Amino acid sequence: MKSAGALRVVTCFVGSLLASHTYALEGGSSSYPAGTVTVMSGAVGAPGETHFYTYNKLIDIDSVRNNDGDKVFPKAKGRVHAHAIRVVHTLDGPKLLGGDVSLQAAIPYVKGHINIPALGPFERDSVSGIGDPMFGFLVSWVSANYLQNVDIELIEPWGKYDKNALINAGNNSRALYMAYAFTWFPMERVELSSKVSLNYSWENSDTDYKSGVQLVADYGLNYRVTQSWLVGVGGFVSTQLNDDQSQGHNVGNRSRTTKIGPQVGYGTRDWGIVAAYQNDIYSRNASEGDTIMLNGFLKY
Repeated sequence: MKSAGALRVVTCFVGSLLASHTYALEGGSSSYPAGTVTVMSGAVGAPGETHFYTYNKLIDIDSVRNNDGDKVFPKAKGRVHAHAIRVVHTLDGPKLLGGDVSLQAAIPYVKGHINIPALGPFERDSVSGIGDPMFGFLVSWVSANYLQNVDIELIEPWGKYDKNALINAGNNSRALYMAYAFTWFPMERVELSSKVSLNYSWENSDTDYKSGVQLVADYGLNYRVTQSWLVGVGGFVSTQLNDDQSQGHNVGNRSRTTKIGPQVGYGTRDWGIVAAYQNDIYSRNASEGDTIMLNGFLKY
């Protein structure tokens, strides 16, 4: 049987190292999947339209890094499959500050495993289950060359969670997510998109652990080869603004990650798909590895 006391310490530490790659792990973790909004980030449906989005990530973890960038937990490996369905409906009604109002909801599913030989008999763990759902609204504005929106969401701690596990599908803590996204066309065929977000988490009542505030910027620079096809580069920059807390005391573990990679997409007014590869170029208090994504949308 696992020692709850020992695993609680290890779980918090491992969580801080792996946080940037999952929906769920404690310790600087984010409830929002970074790096997924790198094409047409500022775009939202027209009044009366409903859009369905699917986000799919495969993350191979090949090392974990401490605050100095050194590898820790020799031979640590892991793989996470993260999926999410998001629905956005734009109201055909009154505007807010001149912008269209949209309601949205998203639910993630996580399947993954982690192997840390340094932990001896407790080296392996896995998870498969529903993550923490998100509910919120957007306000969006459109001009000829600039699309933008403000996004506010509440993440509820309803996902699968076990305080003694090394990896979880849910955070077991409520979170508030606020973001500003834009898409700018500085010249014909060229698109610059970004989504800048803040993620504030409340304390996990099972572990008395509170993750720090995360600032994340998804980005994409894309070129329209034709009206429907695009190629580009995308990724994200993530930094933690304050320390994690355990039982009310600061414990550090500020995660910082930068990813970049190529992407290609095809889209029309009614549907679209984007395939992307991202790799770490900087990682502190987080894991490193390759990420492959296949994301899409469908207008109803």
